[in-house]
Amino acid sequence: MKKKLLSVAALMLISNSVFQAQTFILNKNSSWSYKDNNQAQPDQWKEKTYDISSWSVGNGPLGYGDPVNTTINTGLLAAYFAKDINVNLADLTDTMELGIMRDDGIVVYLNGEEIVRDNLPTGTITFNTPSSTIIDGAAESVYTIFTIPKSKFVNGSNRLSIELHNRNGTSSDLRVDAYLKTATPAPVPCNANHISCFTSIVPTVQTGKLIIPEEHRYQLILKEGDNYTEGGGLVGGQNDFTGYVAKNASSADGYLSVNHETNPGGVTMAEINYNTSTKLWQLTKSRAVSFSAPSLVQTIRNCSGGVTPWGTIVTAEEQTTSSDVNADGYKDYGWLVEIDPVTAQVITQNTDGSKGKLWQMGIMNHENVVVNNVGTTAYYGEDGGTHMVYKYVMDTPNNLSSGNLYVLKLDQGLSGGDPVGTTATWIQVPNKTKADQNNTSSLAASLGGTSFNGVEDVEISPIDGKVYFTAKGLNKVYRLKDDGSTASQVETFVGGLSTVYSFETPQGTKSEAWGDGNDNLTFDELGNLWVLQDGGKNYIWVIAPDHTQANPKVKLFASMPAGAEPTGLTFTPDHKFGFFSIQHPDSTIMTDVDATGNTIDYRGKSATIVIALKNNLGSTGSLSTIENQSTENTVMVAPNPTSGMVKINSPKGLKNISVTAYSLDGKIVFTKIFSGLNTSLDVDFTSQLESSRILVLNIEAEGGFQKTIKLLKK
Repeated sequence: MKKKLLSVAALMLISNSVFQAQTFILNKNSSWSYKDNNQAQPDQWKEKTYDISSWSVGNGPLGYGDPVNTTINTGLLAAYFAKDINVNLADLTDTMELGIMRDDGIVVYLNGEEIVRDNLPTGTITFNTPSSTIIDGAAESVYTIFTIPKSKFVNGSNRLSIELHNRNGTSSDLRVDAYLKTATPAPVPCNANHISCFTSIVPTVQTGKLIIPEEHRYQLILKEGDNYTEGGGLVGGQNDFTGYVAKNASSADGYLSVNHETNPGGVTMAEINYNTSTKLWQLTKSRAVSFSAPSLVQTIRNCSGGVTPWGTIVTAEEQTTSSDVNADGYKDYGWLVEIDPVTAQVITQNTDGSKGKLWQMGIMNHENVVVNNVGTTAYYGEDGGTHMVYKYVMDTPNNLSSGNLYVLKLDQGLSGGDPVGTTATWIQVPNKTKADQNNTSSLAASLGGTSFNGVEDVEISPIDGKVYFTAKGLNKVYRLKDDGSTASQVETFVGGLSTVYSFETPQGTKSEAWGDGNDNLTFDELGNLWVLQDGGKNYIWVIAPDHTQANPKVKLFASMPAGAEPTGLTFTPDHKFGFFSIQHPDSTIMTDVDATGNTIDYRGKSATIVIALKNNLGSTGSLSTIENQSTENTVMVAPNPTSGMVKINSPKGLKNISVTAYSLDGKIVFTKIFSGLNTSLDVDFTSQLESSRILVLNIEAEGGFQKTIKLLKK
């Protein structure tokens, strides 16, 4: 445990503010009642009490001539849509955000009162009133945003009604969809529970320890080589994607799925629960996911993946093959595979009832997959091969076995790693035959999809609903607004190899280069984007939802131990706890003391941990000795800068001091244990400073004391 420089309370005051999550009252693609008989409705049709039980029902977008989830009658002058929504006024912000995709004109009513009119003339609107203009091109897929006062809503049931007008009856298309959510509120101070409340760590090269904020602790859950509790065998290595699936929405009881990026691949399925008395997590069951069915062959290099809204795990194979050992017509490897965490079995996907991979989602060097919260659309990327971004629109919600596949094409391409323009097009990729499914990458390339050089992760923001993805080879994270058949607002969100960000640490304001290796992405529900890097210094960064490149809001959360990279961050629903893996640490790293108060050892072994604020993880009693030593002991290294010889002073004395020096590239260049109780040590770093003008000293002692100091050459 590192020495405290400030109290937790003081650090909380220093921490940046965070944003409250936005709440969707009505989501895109929701179910609507509609009337499409090309006739005027009675004036009272928009009233809350009007009977719409006989109307047709379908999910948005609704219309014809453009991509829709529900096709209505064609040749319409106008159509009518209604939706009852339940509202708790206490949950609403002072103004609400109403987004509507409309082609062409609309009048919107709330409980019979007109609240929005767009692209229609003033005055009385009749059934035959044409829209003012034609909505065409990319504008057809844009959700235009309107602000609705909270005072317009009533507690309980409210009816939202939309009158949709065409430009004329011969128009080739008509379409509508809507969402309603709370507006982005002002920042609020960090609370005592949310994992994103912290003060940045001091920038550092990788040391022998995991370095995390002073406010946090971590606990080892499982590591490579552990015995499974069921089915025999050992936990695999190269721990990668880590997914938490809650049991009954619980943040204290769930399944933890861990990928193994090995050949052959594998997935560990663990059951874990949180003990509120000890404030520690317990692993109650662990087993390997079975891929033994002949139709599956096996898996290979299970890299990233995703957790679906319906509570399953999708694991991704990051390597393709041309082999077909079971002669089923499908290449053996390079697919997404869906798993039931309850049974640790692959979910049946083949039409004959046998277990199968997600063939229609295509073969490629898969990284991850993310599914929107209404279970209709998945996004994923390829790390290698095409290096492209893909979208998959399901034929049936919450069912990944069939759907249409699209690849992203920037309308004006990339220049210097940045999009030239702000628009893009989703191009459909054939995916219905085995021949097409076996050749996804080449088909996407032939259709002109944009190569981003290592699309390591794709995620959806809970705040703005935009799609974010990282290109490792370009050292950046991008975002865009998916408008249906097109995309808009394409831009670089964060990153760039030479970009330097400043942030507050316990030692004052520090700056650090963003670096390379942008890998896993994860959003918390406040809209903070967590970026895990597998290059440069293998950091975890946290980017605020209102960050821009012109006005950066970036914090530094963690540094991995030497040789390791962070992978697969996942959160419990209450966002008190985060789970991630430490992949392939060096065998030369140090043992450590985790939240249990016990010494842990994962030297040379991939490990999976849980991390949280100190008040949520580990009991005060079990850690009191460590906390006292961390608080009371002061260690000074002088002189610094130095020509080589330094004195390490500890006024209260430390027992069995271990000193390790790291060069800037993370290599151990000095290590020694000084036995017994010592208040002063003389150590000579002359030779080490000749080849590396900066050293990072890791000083440890019996009882859990640990401190990291940067030593400069004079």
